[in-house]
Amino acid sequence: MTFLMLAVLTFLVVLVFKKYKSVASVIITILLAFMITTAVLVAGLYSLAGNQFFNFFNSTIGRDELYHLMAAWYGADIFCSVLIVRNHIAYRKVNSPQHK
Repeated sequence: MTFLMLAVLTFLVVLVFKKYKSVASVIITILLAFMITTAVLVAGLYSLAGNQFFNFFNSTIGRDELYHLMAAWYGADIFCSVLIVRNHIAYRKVNSPQHK
């Protein structure tokens, strides 16, 4: 369980600190992060369709816990998206022809 959660966090940290040269790469990266979160949400809701609980990263969680987990995860995605956009804007300012 811990390894998978650390892998997801590491993935988000790598996305935040990576340098993005184009707006398209920023958009694709943000969409990728939200698509992963949405895939986990859909899988969780599908698993909870017939049951009260399901296993997530080897932990049994219920419907309410899933909603709280996904809200926090989407919040982290929004926070990472803001950081990615801010880093891209700073990168563009530093590398603009007027700045040199």
